[in-house]
Amino acid sequence: MSYTLDSNILINMERLYPRDIFPSLWASLEDLVSQGEACICEAVLRELERGDDDLHIWAKNLHGFLCATHQDEVLTVAAITQAHPGWVSGTQNDADPWVIAHGLQEQRVVVTEETLKGPNTPDRNQKIPNVALEHGVPTMKFFGFVKAQGWTF
Repeated sequence: MSYTLDSNILINMERLYPRDIFPSLWASLEDLVSQGEACICEAVLRELERGDDDLHIWAKNLHGFLCATHQDEVLTVAAITQAHPGWVSGTQNDADPWVIAHGLQEQRVVVTEETLKGPNTPDRNQKIPNVALEHGVPTMKFFGFVKAQGWTF
């Protein structure tokens, strides 16, 4: 199974599991990336860049972590944006359609800490799991991802 990571996964790792205290977690993720089993899309890297910190530098320099955007992803993002016109507003949620599109086109599980919202949720409050479900893209949370890899720390 392969994965595309939402920016909140990396931001939470940086905040909650710093590299100097949890080096084996970071090394495990780097190993998964080197095997081609985990990546981020370009929109996630742009979100990390706004943080202007070591996390962005690490992600940008980790060989194989950044997956290029394919034309089919652009078409999927257009369809998502048309179906949910109020979801992306400025920089709010701007990477989310791209994460879903990447998961769909590359047949990857999207790893995010976002939680599925109930039915009839307005577009502005949609979350990745809701829209991913509409497109048949599986999602999981961080600890599910860690367990799926069999990592223990």
